[in-house]
Amino acid sequence: MRLTKWLPMAEFAYNNAVHSSTGKTPFKALYGWEPTLTPSNVPTDVPEADELAQTMEAQWKEVESALRQAKQRMTAGESGSPMEFEIGEEAWLDAKNVNLKTLSPKLTEQRLGPFKVKRDDKRAFKNRPPPVTVDGEEEYEVEGITDAEERNGKWFFRVKWKGYGSEENTWSLEKT
Repeated sequence: MRLTKWLPMAEFAYNNAVHSSTGKTPFKALYGWEPTLTPSNVPTDVPEADELAQTMEAQWKEVESALRQAKQRMTAGESGSPMEFEIGEEAWLDAKNVNLKTLSPKLTEQRLGPFKVKRDDKRAFKNRPPPVTVDGEEEYEVEGITDAEERNGKWFFRVKWKGYGSEENTWSLEKT
């Protein structure tokens, strides 16, 4: 199936979908009136024309439904009702609001986790993973090095610990 064949129908569907910011369709905002949304249901003596009209109507409904679903997905969570998590459930953290000092933001992971959810207070959840213990000692996984500097001939590195925010970064002496 050639997708380019249906681009005009997708454009028509988009231009006739009510936008939340204006409360109007782009077509109505531009021209001041709404176009006819479906082909005529009056049968013709040309079977190909009737078939094309039925196909276009079916495609229109499919595109309209897809646009409605996409809009619902985009606005999910924006209605003021926060996502619900169960304690003990694992959740991914969207990294777009996390300040990660990496060499290339484009190559940085877009999601962090998964983290086990535990209750912090009524408004927030803690999702910091517990430290790993090796031989009874806490071990932390290094996520990356965010900075380095030389002090008195010795190198120190600013370490970003996996699962912790940038406020938890620490300076560590280079081990030889």
